[in-house]
Amino acid sequence: MAVYWLKQIAAPSSEPISLSTARLHLRLDTSGSPPSHPDDSLVSSLITAVRQNAEDYTGLTIAYATYEMRADTFEDVQISLQTWPINSITSVSYVDLDGTSKTLTTADYVLDEFCRPARLKATTVFPSAKEVTVRFTAGFTDGQSPNPYPMPKSIESSMLLMLGNLYDNRESVSNTQSYERPMGATYLLNPYRIKLGL
Repeated sequence: MAVYWLKQIAAPSSEPISLSTARLHLRLDTSGSPPSHPDDSLVSSLITAVRQNAEDYTGLTIAYATYEMRADTFEDVQISLQTWPINSITSVSYVDLDGTSKTLTTADYVLDEFCRPARLKATTVFPSAKEVTVRFTAGFTDGQSPNPYPMPKSIESSMLLMLGNLYDNRESVSNTQSYERPMGATYLLNPYRIKLGL
């Protein structure tokens, strides 16, 4: 059985929650002259934090980004990409048992995007390998055209709940306390979990 590692190799160019949506949710008013939002930097940081937390909890890729999945071998006829949704496969390379680096052609595999996590299936059988690297883009596609994977509103709502909670509770907790995701946010994320455990 293959052992997998998943790594983001290019950060998202944008977050799935816009600054204007976050301001509206947090009921932030402008101040000063000219009018400005003094907490924009903090809010932007919190947007990234809640998105990363939702991704860690569900196993989904929420913000559109580029990833590499590495495995120590191919399974016989399929290989898990460890996340969902997958937008495109950039390359599938491997090191064969003789230590030679090779690349599969697109005729060698098909993307099974209906399975969560998504997986690649061999059109025949994958070759023997001692290292496999799959590079791909993943994430919900809001703001892009076409938009095959719009982000579910319940995921957006869960992130806004976490955002409000973190914004209102900015101070560090004591040694006897720990931060817990708001119950409503967890409830909204649970149906989308593909990463079980924590």
